[in-house]
Amino acid sequence: MPEIQMPKLSDTMAEGTLVSWKKKKGDTVSAGEVLAEIETDKATMEWESPEDGTLTEIYVEEGDKVNVGDKIAFIGGEGEEAPKEEEEKAKEEKEEKPEAEEEKEEEKEAKQRRKAGGAEGGRERGTKNGATQSGKES
Repeated sequence: MPEIQMPKLSDTMAEGTLVSWKKKKGDTVSAGEVLAEIETDKATMEWESPEDGTLTEIYVEEGDKVNVGDKIAFIGGEGEEAPKEEEEKAKEEKEEKPEAEEEKEEEKEAKQRRKAGGAEGGRERGTKNGATQSGKES
């Protein structure tokens, strides 16, 4: 069953305010039934449930501002609860991935510096050696 995220209700919407919940935790909901009122940068709109199930978790309180795409609720099937352990694992993985990507980028930059440094270093040595061998001073 789905984790409900803050919908993008207009082209310019970056965040919305959850004005009110029309259902409460534990309520059975049907697809198309109004779950909440969300205020965008332009209007307040009713937001409908994407599918049938039970509203097992509400992550956002009335009046809270939420970025588009952030989770706001969880609709579960019969006896299904919102994932708790998976949430923590997903958060840890998201935190680890950027660190690993940063390390990879740093490694690439270091390799590029070494390559560039090696090429420049060779030119400098050639110039110095050439000047020394010919006896000319620059």
